[in-house]
Amino acid sequence: MTARTLNRAPAAIALLAAGLAALATPARAELYWDFAYSGTGVSASGILVTQDVPDGSGYYLATGILGQRNGSTITGLQPTGTAIPLNDPFEVDNLVRADGRLSSHGLGFATASGEYANLFRASWLSPARTVEFASRPALNGTTEEVVSWQFSARTEPLPAVPEPASAALLLAGVALVGTMAARRRAG
Repeated sequence: MTARTLNRAPAAIALLAAGLAALATPARAELYWDFAYSGTGVSASGILVTQDVPDGSGYYLATGILGQRNGSTITGLQPTGTAIPLNDPFEVDNLVRADGRLSSHGLGFATASGEYANLFRASWLSPARTVEFASRPALNGTTEEVVSWQFSARTEPLPAVPEPASAALLLAGVALVGTMAARRRAG
């Protein structure tokens, strides 16, 4: 082993240790909720991720979503304060209460098939119900359907998924250690 290799060993070990530590550190506190809904021609289910503390009105801000709608993968939430395509000017707020009650602006999300959905509480219906406004911009088409909405706290935690930067740091440390080992064998 050369002096140059010895000088790099502590740096490689530190980089590897930093990557492992970053993987073990949770990025933020979150709550996970199971959801499902169905109506005429629509069926969706999955997991909603929210902040862990509700606002003053008891609503949790959704920060992520996983699942499927009509067999198509849900690809992400519509940004808060924007409308799903073909639903202007109705901007989503991505808020939900622990009892499952949505706001009148509701949740918005996109699917891999190019469809969008906005679930909201239609307080003008008697009794108030959950409605899905859906759009398919490629066909310039929309639907609006009263749906049966189920929502509950998730009892099983999701497996930890490393942040991309943490995974990259870990891989860089492993690569550096591997390179040093290969040079040591070659030298």
